[in-house]
Amino acid sequence: MNGKLWLSLLLTLVLGSALTVIYVKHQSQVLFAELRSLQKQQDRQVIEWGRLQLQNTTLATHSNVESRARKDLQMRLPENVELVRLQ
Repeated sequence: MNGKLWLSLLLTLVLGSALTVIYVKHQSQVLFAELRSLQKQQDRQVIEWGRLQLQNTTLATHSNVESRARKDLQMRLPENVELVRLQ
């Protein structure tokens, strides 16, 4: 009887270990898929950041600022410029 008890205990432990290995492997695959998804999202955001940086640089050029000031705000250079020096 003692041998059957040990055998059933050993069988239970082996089955439990096998199920644990299967569960851990599944979790590993799920986490790896999530990691790949997050890496793709990060890559898209890095590309978007670079595009925004380029757009910001383009919009901040002197010629673009002056062009938009003339067009959108109807600004113009003053006709008479007077310089006044203060002591």
